Amino acid sequence: MAATTAIRPITGMFRRGLMLDLGISLGLGFVFANAYWYGYHVPRTNARDAYYKKLEEERAARMGA
Repeated sequence: MAATTAIRPITGMFRRGLMLDLGISLGLGFVFANAYWYGYHVPRTNARDAYYKKLEEERAARMGA
């Protein structure tokens, strides 16, 4: 007679858990990377470029070009 247990086998649970953890990690990483890039980096870069463009235009106006 085969012994039966009331505990379910653990087979495949590690892989499912790993895939879930990786999916959540990559998803959150993508979300926060985009939040940083478009919420901080791009606006700061545009502000810096606008500042230097204004400086260059002021310099060109003083030089009479």
